[in-house]
Amino acid sequence: MKQQKTGRLSLRGWFGRMLRQPPRGFYGQPSVYLSGGVMEIEHFRRVRTYEEGRLCLEFAGGLFTVYGDGLRIERWPLTELPCGGGFYAQIFPAVREGCSILQLWAGAAFSARNGDTDGLLSEAARTGLHLTDIFPAPGGFTARCAAWRYLRLAKLARKRRVHLRIRKKTGLFFLLRPYLRRRGLWAGLLLFVPFLLWSQGLVWAVDASGLTTGQQARAASVLQETVSLMPGSIVTQEKLTAGEYALLQSGEFSWVSLNFLDGRLVLEAAEAKPVPEIAAGTLHGLRAKAAGTVVNTNLISGTMLVVPGQAVEKGQGLIGTARAERDGTLIFQPAAGSVRAQFEWEFAEELPLTAATYQLTGNAVVQRRLFLAGRVFPLPSLFSPADDSTAVTRHLQPELLGLMFPLSVEETTYYEQAENEVHFSEDEASALTRLHGLQALQNDYPDAEFVAQKVDVTTENDTLHYRVVYTIIADICT
Repeated sequence: MKQQKTGRLSLRGWFGRMLRQPPRGFYGQPSVYLSGGVMEIEHFRRVRTYEEGRLCLEFAGGLFTVYGDGLRIERWPLTELPCGGGFYAQIFPAVREGCSILQLWAGAAFSARNGDTDGLLSEAARTGLHLTDIFPAPGGFTARCAAWRYLRLAKLARKRRVHLRIRKKTGLFFLLRPYLRRRGLWAGLLLFVPFLLWSQGLVWAVDASGLTTGQQARAASVLQETVSLMPGSIVTQEKLTAGEYALLQSGEFSWVSLNFLDGRLVLEAAEAKPVPEIAAGTLHGLRAKAAGTVVNTNLISGTMLVVPGQAVEKGQGLIGTARAERDGTLIFQPAAGSVRAQFEWEFAEELPLTAATYQLTGNAVVQRRLFLAGRVFPLPSLFSPADDSTAVTRHLQPELLGLMFPLSVEETTYYEQAENEVHFSEDEASALTRLHGLQALQNDYPDAEFVAQKVDVTTENDTLHYRVVYTIIADICT
């Protein structure tokens, strides 16, 4: 009977087993073995780059780069690197490498299978074909390269009986390639570029943000009527100068500046302020335009000739333009100020209770004209306006998604009106004449304060006779 061994180890055997090198691949971690002129590398993630004299591998903790003379791959995917001369290795921190600029423009992701794939990698590195993102794959590897380098790589692959297949085309070139084949796109581009260059001399928008709404409307009207400056017009230096002069001549502004920048017509202006005038050849600059009793005075410049409580006649001097010095010398000054007086203002009107007037019928005809590049293009209209129509004109500038177009459209609406006989009642006629009286008073004395009124209304021969006398306090200087 055979005696079984107890399995006990001697002290020497126990220490020998403890210090023994573990078998290859025991830890599953990246390993580098160097024996003579051969380096074996295990458990790397991928090959970053492989070129003549340089191999860069990606490990979990960083990059491992090997430099050597005659560097070549003998076995894949377990990498053996025999070297004709000396070699050295360098470890770098893990940095994400991007693809080359050539691959950003046009790149190819491919797979290589069967044949001598190891020799293909070495030959590509030797000939300067830069491959990136090299991963082991069943029967070969996958990698990336520039699109035009793929043709050279395909020739090398045919010599080594390696089957190449493009998995994906990357880069901006392949993204734009479908659009570059469209003839309409090129035709539109050829038309758009000259139009864009030409339109830089057109007014796209008018910027007059420093002015009030009324001032903007009046300034736009002056520029359009005098020098034809509006959205869609061609801008020249002569037009800008003439536009500034026209705005100054309008009396609305005391200072004007027109500038054209990047398709925007910028208008800057200062409101004109009245300047008191000196009455030549007379000592009385401001006279009374109505007889009354002076209530209060306000002297700005010149010499005040009346005092509160004084009765004045129409045409009497109120503020003089001369001041006498101690030696009797007269010094002329502008006469400016106000004299408020209390006086009576009368208004009378006769209004027939039956009258022929024009009334709107509700029918309207719209006609439009296009202003572009200093030219006017009438737009077609289906109807023509009547001869006795009243017209309202406005200017519009088309826009799309907030973008103004360098053109303007003049839209004129003609409202049809017909003659009708209108009958007023006495109350309606009285209210209408009263309104006419208030409008006339507003035109003569805008600052009038009402004190009292006396109204006399009579009807005779189908006609309303209206007479009103207002007692008011207003500025009577003229």
